[in-house]
Amino acid sequence: MDRLKFSELREANMKRLPLFRDAKGRICHKPDGSDWTYAQWLNAATGELGELSNLIKKIDRGDFTVEELRDDLGREAADVVTYLDILMNRLGIDYGLAVRNKFNEVSDRVGCDVKLSTFKITRTG
Repeated sequence: MDRLKFSELREANMKRLPLFRDAKGRICHKPDGSDWTYAQWLNAATGELGELSNLIKKIDRGDFTVEELRDDLGREAADVVTYLDILMNRLGIDYGLAVRNKFNEVSDRVGCDVKLSTFKITRTG
């Protein structure tokens, strides 16, 4: 299976957003997501992060193993990324570029030669 690119996620989010329906079947978002404030999109991402945290808590206290919850963990993490992408779009930020730049900035700060290039992970030096 091919790996997902941030640009693909953004395109799919923007196509799906105006089609998204709430629990009562009503269309609930404008095509650009401007019907929600930045804080509402962040709250949605934070809520999903809370759901992911709850699963991790259950693993840490021994209720489940990672293997037992792996699919659920993936789904909750994916929800976080999806909402963050919509928020980044509302803020006019290229999510992939922002992640690449920040990753490389931290690598420079900690003296690590692992960097993200445009197309693949590279090692310099």
